[in-house]
Amino acid sequence: MKWLMYSKTKILILCFLSLILASCLQKKSVAKNTEITASQLEMIETTVRDYCDKMVFFGTIYITSEESTVYEANCGPQNIQYDVANTKESKYRIGSNTKAFASTVLLRMLEGKDLREEKVGDYLPWFPKNQCADVSLHDLLIMSSGIDNYSNNEQVYDNYGWRPYLYDQTLNLNGPEDFSNRFCTCTEQDNKPSFTPGSKYEYSNCNYYLVGNIIEQLAAGSQGDISRQFWFRNIVKEQILDPVNMTESGAFSAIGIYQNMTTGYISNQNQYLPLANGRPPLTGGPAPYENILVNPYSNPLVLYSAGDMYSTVEDMHKWDQALYTDNILNEAQKLAAFAPYSNTGSTKECEYYGYGWFVTYIDPNQYGKVADCPADPTEANLRKYEKFIQYSGSYPYSWVTSFNRLIERDQSVMVFSNYVKTGTESDCIAGEIRNIIFYSDKHRTEACQTVLNDA
Repeated sequence: MKWLMYSKTKILILCFLSLILASCLQKKSVAKNTEITASQLEMIETTVRDYCDKMVFFGTIYITSEESTVYEANCGPQNIQYDVANTKESKYRIGSNTKAFASTVLLRMLEGKDLREEKVGDYLPWFPKNQCADVSLHDLLIMSSGIDNYSNNEQVYDNYGWRPYLYDQTLNLNGPEDFSNRFCTCTEQDNKPSFTPGSKYEYSNCNYYLVGNIIEQLAAGSQGDISRQFWFRNIVKEQILDPVNMTESGAFSAIGIYQNMTTGYISNQNQYLPLANGRPPLTGGPAPYENILVNPYSNPLVLYSAGDMYSTVEDMHKWDQALYTDNILNEAQKLAAFAPYSNTGSTKECEYYGYGWFVTYIDPNQYGKVADCPADPTEANLRKYEKFIQYSGSYPYSWVTSFNRLIERDQSVMVFSNYVKTGTESDCIAGEIRNIIFYSDKHRTEACQTVLNDA
């Protein structure tokens, strides 16, 4: 069997010069030492083996510094049936990491606009004339709109969002517009936001589904049956993927054929499996995968601009590096994109939501000491903390892609998985690697140790 194969650890650079701060909110890095040492790489290797040897993680781990790959490991199957192992060329469905691409496109298309003043109803003529039409684009982007999360409604994963539009033609809506019209217009919440927009953080995929609708409306200049060139997937390709040379990335289609695409897997003991509408197979794979099931099907267009993209670790490294330049976003746009806005209320770390990113601050001197994290980030001196931005993008039941940009170090940590046992494995690995880089100790949490103990 060739599962749990590790690629050779790549130690191309053991000593780095101090990196200039890439975060646009800080002018000088508080990171005292950005060197990834040989001993740290050994700790990273040990951490990776802990999870891979226990068969709780299938995927690719990829650590970069500037343009160089510092560490790479692959474990588990890309496809069990055909005996194919994961590699750095494996394509993973990146889930909510799509949101960073959607927000970037919107910033480019509305350059010079004050997004706090631009309203949903200004861009979507079909949107009901209710209070949610007055939600600002800024509040959409920072998860503070008060529009409920469509993901809480199980029926959305069945038959909605298809192109061409399959339902009432008299509405003159395309598939994604029809989806939003059904699930993201506040008609089921008394035609108004569930709270005052901007007053708090509440995660909702509707926010970024509407962003995709707006992007298409801006590009096409009309609603309804628009040309393919104005579909979200093709706009992202034109504005980001092609300029960055991300040739192995795109938006996923259920009828597409993709070389090196990972098959998604889930443990038959996963607590959320009974909720799957896609009816997974009753039996798993051959030994030692008897308890591992193929991903239940769900309509990918339900994810759209909120989570439908796929990529490789190498392509995501290109994306990471492009965001340090002005080729995709200028300095003012990066300042807006990576700024802390909505406090997520985390008790474990100081975390805000930016434009398509989680923005996190840590005490660079002491692990576990939570940074001062007021609801209004302007009320604290966040510059004394180290900042990184990240997203853990999950696709229902099988893929979890933890993408971390250590922007004060020009480093990235990617942990991309195509298997969900509990759903926390990728984040456990990514968190431990970050801690090794920040504090020279993995600082494994009790919850992550439980994942390993229960394997």
